[in-house]
Amino acid sequence: MTQTHSLQETVKQTDPDRALCACFLPEPARSAVFVLLAFHNEITRALTPGRSASVAGPMAGFVRLQWWREVLEGTRPPEHTLAPLVLEAVQQGRFKLETLLSVLDAREAELAPQPEPTGWQSMMLTGSGGLQSAVGEALGLQDAALAMRLRLCGAAYGAAAMLRHGPVLAQSGRYLYPGPREELRLVATDFLHKALAGPIPPEFRVAFLPLVLAKRDLRRGAEQAGRPRGITDKLAVIWAGLKG
Repeated sequence: MTQTHSLQETVKQTDPDRALCACFLPEPARSAVFVLLAFHNEITRALTPGRSASVAGPMAGFVRLQWWREVLEGTRPPEHTLAPLVLEAVQQGRFKLETLLSVLDAREAELAPQPEPTGWQSMMLTGSGGLQSAVGEALGLQDAALAMRLRLCGAAYGAAAMLRHGPVLAQSGRYLYPGPREELRLVATDFLHKALAGPIPPEFRVAFLPLVLAKRDLRRGAEQAGRPRGITDKLAVIWAGLKG
């Protein structure tokens, strides 16, 4: 099994929603985005409490995220099997360095949560939003307004996923929305509407596929929270991806 194939299989297990959406991207953007998603999974793992036996609490996460920051900035050797692939994608212009650093900023913000909604919204726009913005970069997106809508697409997916997986995320110690559940639904819906505020050029529609899942998650009631994603969700993405 090649390194690329192994990486893609791992991403499909750890981030199945985004992996499914990425499958509809054209090459070479598709391969680059799977590297991006593997990077995101790696830094998200740093948020798990107690990952390091030698450094207690959130400090362990900060240390791991700082390691990745130094690798991206070129001040530390890329001593991780994934790091050279991430650096290569940046050097080839697939992703902007500042976009990946902003995703790191969001993960650091999650380790030091703010007890008010505006900080959480900013984190979502730079985290899940920044991740989706990077997908646009891999496709060669240059339009700033459309890039902002793509960032909102990522934030909408992330917020809707938090509604869906809230109980599981809470048990893991992740930074949940600091307000009522129905308020979170309103915030996610606002992200969604802003992402859809205008036409999307055909060549970039596949980058907006996470909105298919965001819409479906926002239509669900609280009683469906935490349930595994069903085949109808996957078929909806596949159908939209084929049309796109």
